Amino acid sequence: MNYFRATFYDQYTRLTREQIEAKLTPTPRPISASPTSEALAGETLKLVLDDGPVLEYTFDKETLTLKENSGEAVTAPYRARELGQIVLFTHLIPGSVRGYNVILDRKTNLVTVFEVWFCGFEHDLREVWRHYMFGYVETEDPAPASRHSLTNRIEGLGTYWKDDNGVEMLYFFPSIFWSSFVELSHPRGGITLTAPSDYIKINDKYYIYSRVEQEFSGTFTLEVIDLFTVRHMGVRLGFNLNDDLDYQVYCGTGEVTGRSTSLAPLADYGTKIPEDERLTAQLDPSVKGMRPHYRPRFLHLDYTQEQVDHIIATNSKIFEGRNIMSSFHTMETTDYMAGMRFILRFDDGPAWEYEIVDAEHLKWRVEGESEWHEEIYQAFEPAKDLIAFSHICTGSKPLRCLTHAIDFSNALVTCVDAQMGNGRKPWEVGHKAIFGVLEMEGGPVPPAVKRHGFTTDLVGKAYAWIYSDFMQSVHVYSTPESYSWTIMLPNGAGGWMWSSPCLYVKLRDDVYLMSWTEDACNGMQGVIILNTNIMHDAGFGFGMSDFEGDHALSVSTIGAHARPLAGFDILKYFEKKRK
Repeated sequence: MNYFRATFYDQYTRLTREQIEAKLTPTPRPISASPTSEALAGETLKLVLDDGPVLEYTFDKETLTLKENSGEAVTAPYRARELGQIVLFTHLIPGSVRGYNVILDRKTNLVTVFEVWFCGFEHDLREVWRHYMFGYVETEDPAPASRHSLTNRIEGLGTYWKDDNGVEMLYFFPSIFWSSFVELSHPRGGITLTAPSDYIKINDKYYIYSRVEQEFSGTFTLEVIDLFTVRHMGVRLGFNLNDDLDYQVYCGTGEVTGRSTSLAPLADYGTKIPEDERLTAQLDPSVKGMRPHYRPRFLHLDYTQEQVDHIIATNSKIFEGRNIMSSFHTMETTDYMAGMRFILRFDDGPAWEYEIVDAEHLKWRVEGESEWHEEIYQAFEPAKDLIAFSHICTGSKPLRCLTHAIDFSNALVTCVDAQMGNGRKPWEVGHKAIFGVLEMEGGPVPPAVKRHGFTTDLVGKAYAWIYSDFMQSVHVYSTPESYSWTIMLPNGAGGWMWSSPCLYVKLRDDVYLMSWTEDACNGMQGVIILNTNIMHDAGFGFGMSDFEGDHALSVSTIGAHARPLAGFDILKYFEKKRK
């Protein structure tokens, strides 16, 4: 499987302001795959915003006239859509790189307005920035006291959508300011993407959801979701992989796929972002449109092959030192294998002989070799008679790290064979799973046919992982080949997110192996064995670490307590796609 063809790995052009302005001239009207609304034609609206200008609109069928703070009128094309009592209209402002998206509740006359603009992020001008404002339509009646508001009411929600433009998507909302999504209809989709997001409550029926595909295309998406009928309408603004303008309105129908349980206090309604030192450092109130952000390309060095080789030669830390996944809840290591000698024989692959010296040292060699290789290792027993252990192959180039899961009760073994460099970056780890049997004198008879194998059992599951009092995350296993993680805020609400390609292996009915690679991030690889009976995992990390500024080759142990958080009925969408 060539993951690198997936949209997750797409590289986008750094457009200049001049290029962006040219693509917005003449002022475009958003496209639509189905008829849109003319409900505003002939109307005049005066929008009074708490944190922004007064916007005065006059509408024809296809164009509108706008005055900002009683300034000079401009005329621009627009489109509108209706969803029950809610109207959404969108337009750009001629001669600029900005525009407005207005969500109007016709029943209450309350509005939420998203001002959007290109060129807000100097490193990537194609990225759309946004600033939402709450207000109302001025009428002869007194100004309403209520407003739309931020909310956590849909934190944890999962949905499936099929839109009028043919797009099919899965959405996951395990955070109060981030989201993840899967492009089911895209032939190169299937790897989960994440984006900083907004969640706004109109009422108990209607919600507003927005996101910007930060670190990817920079595209802005804004939707109104009706959870009574599970319908939505939206607008999309940005530039696609070919740098063509993608400005469209759409609508669709969907299904609620489930929920991951919110861990926030029951009396926390999400009307404001929780206080947190990390958030305070990111949210500069003087910068309009600033959002929580996670930009891995600015956090980690893009090592050259020469730098990787030098670090491996001079600063390899094998089961020593701390890392970002250091845990207070790592399982105790085991000496279960001390004194054993066995062969791990893999189908259509290698056969390795092992001599386990003690709880921390082993010898290994390829079957038939005369010389042994000595390595440090660590081992866990995450389930009875099932041992996970890991070691590097010193001197191999590219550097190799083998993680084995041996079931001594039935002689089955899975190896996650990882190496430094994945064909895309020399510092990103590549990995694969291979299956085979244990051969050991006095051990169980190796089965002729039965093997461990890849599984979809975990797809749709959600778990909270508690590494320590200070580090917790929520994993959503959102596709058969990828997952997302959410870093939790101090109050238990979901915070920053990222995603990775991964693989899932079933070892027993209640024990699973997962291996992931943090591509387009820090490049690290991890393997965990999850025992669903005891809700605990044990595993290993391998890769280039820059934890606390120390650039090192790291092999480390990881582990956490788990809590099941319900989940999502989503496997059927992937089975449908593959038929």
